[in-house]
Amino acid sequence: MTEKLLPIYVVIGTRAQLIKMAPVMRELERAGLPYDFVYTQQHKETIQDLIANFDIAARPRPVIERSQEAKTLWLFAGWWLGMLRVVLSSRRRAMVFSRGSGLVVTHGDTATTLWAAICGKLSGCVVMHVEAGLRSHNLLDPFPEEIMRVLTARFSDIHACPNDWAVDNLRKVSGIKLNTGQNLMRDSLAYGLEKVKDNPVYASRLRELGVPDEFALVSIHRYENIFRRKRLERVMGLLLRIAGRISLVIVMHPSTQRQLLRTGWMEKLTANPTIVLLPRQDFMTFVALVQHARFVITDGGSNQEEMSYIGKPTLIFRKVTERREGIGRNAVISRFDESVIDDFVANYRKYEYPPQQTDESPARMVVEWISRFVRGGSLAGPDCEGRARALASI
Repeated sequence: MTEKLLPIYVVIGTRAQLIKMAPVMRELERAGLPYDFVYTQQHKETIQDLIANFDIAARPRPVIERSQEAKTLWLFAGWWLGMLRVVLSSRRRAMVFSRGSGLVVTHGDTATTLWAAICGKLSGCVVMHVEAGLRSHNLLDPFPEEIMRVLTARFSDIHACPNDWAVDNLRKVSGIKLNTGQNLMRDSLAYGLEKVKDNPVYASRLRELGVPDEFALVSIHRYENIFRRKRLERVMGLLLRIAGRISLVIVMHPSTQRQLLRTGWMEKLTANPTIVLLPRQDFMTFVALVQHARFVITDGGSNQEEMSYIGKPTLIFRKVTERREGIGRNAVISRFDESVIDDFVANYRKYEYPPQQTDESPARMVVEWISRFVRGGSLAGPDCEGRARALASI
């Protein structure tokens, strides 16, 4: 007799979501748990490359068809309008969750995250939010990520948190709280490091890109840093200051690249002989860049996590961060303070730490919980346990 399992829907919209959820998807495939790869197309560029990078077998099933990803405010507005039409139509929702009510797995703090939680809830599914509980406790910083997290929590039944602090942030929120003890990024990075280790293909790739022998890697893309003119001027001025001490390799997100062109900063950076500008790279090439960099300058939470796991010195171009990883160890929050930045650049070696070692896999833990739930088992919470039994009886 074939075992009856609740349907599993893994909803992905952005590159960061796919990078972090790839280990979960691989574990689901390894465990023989069928799932639907629901793809919102919030991002499109390099998505197929990432699927190949991580050897994911499942094929993405688009929610809506878009010729371009939501990479400008106007394109995002059009994409979001299309996604709202799906939410508001029971017929369209049924097409997304075509195997009936089950478990919707949504990740992170993007517009796709919130959409999946709302759409899943309206469709009678149980919603699991992965990487739940992160908070800056400031709705406008980071914007709109903090708002997405707070709202997603309200629509979620199961909260898979990366640490005790995240669990504690959800103490007033209903639902089951699960603790992986670490972030999924650890599994993603471990897979990437193993794939590029001693691989001549990636060494050759860096040479082709014109990467110098000694450099700092830069990734700046947050809304508040690139779309607010005063902040952008500050960020660029600080990068030029750092470039006077060490060569910079700046990997540009498309939105960053457009803003640099629009504001005249692209020309200024290109004219600087100690700065190399690169378009966004596939994940494995980015991992190779990280490996060779002396330190990393970033405003991204995912990058902050990645660098904490390998002990890479990291200068965070933000005033606050909602993540604890690396703080007080390998990572320093710049707060855009020249004295803090100068000290870090001069003494970055004191922030070098050995990679964190662990035998635990957060992705495996998440899949173990998913497996128990879709088989109608207990997650130590009466609400979801009851809902699992009810759905299984349909």
